[in-house]
Parts: sequence; C-alpha cells; structure tokens
Amino acid sequence: MAGKRTIAVKDWSCAMSDEIGRVVLAINSTEGETTYILMTIFQAAKMAQELRSPKLVPRYDI
Repeated sequence: MAGKRTIAVKDWSCAMSDEIGRVVLAINSTEGETTYILMTIFQAAKMAQELRSPKLVPRYDI
C-alpha cells in the first residue's frame, strides 16, 4: 500500500470513459508532476459528496 502524501494542487481535470466505465482524475501539482487516479463512478460520486460536505472543509479565522 502506498503511503499518504500531501501536494499543492495547481489545477485538475476529470474525464469518464464509457468503454471501461471508469473516471480518470488528473491532478497537476505545483511541482510539475501530474498524478492520475483511476476510479469507478461510485468512488468518484462518493469523493464529490465528501468534498461538498461542510464539516470536512477546514475553517481558518484570521
């Protein structure tokens, strides 16, 4: 199992392949290397739901 790491994200893009029924997420880091993640549509939907959840978003009061 790969270890967890944190990267700074410059931008990202997402595409779905109807042929294999998978979603590809491409994350471009500020370091210049692109990370590709292949997941099922159900995994992508769960990730989107988690990202929309306000309790998961850190809040910083300045």
